[in-house]
Amino acid sequence: MAIGDQINFKPWFDQHTVPCEGEVGDILVLTPLREGQADPEAQGLARVWFCIKARLGERPAVWARVQFDGVATCLAPLPMPPQTRPTLVRG
Repeated sequence: MAIGDQINFKPWFDQHTVPCEGEVGDILVLTPLREGQADPEAQGLARVWFCIKARLGERPAVWARVQFDGVATCLAPLPMPPQTRPTLVRG
């Protein structure tokens, strides 16, 4: 068991599209795998999606995939974050 709080979003299994429904701020974990199926990919097939625009009438919700900048296991130190982001300036 890991130390500290963790949030575990149960993935929607056997999903190949994001849903048409969604409210801004919704977070989903989608995977094309069936529940209990082993993931054969080195980087994993599960993806996190964030709703950026709610459904409006006939227009479906718009979802953005969350992109991660590194991966880790307990067997190695955490990688340094990339230093390629623009410098923040006060405005």
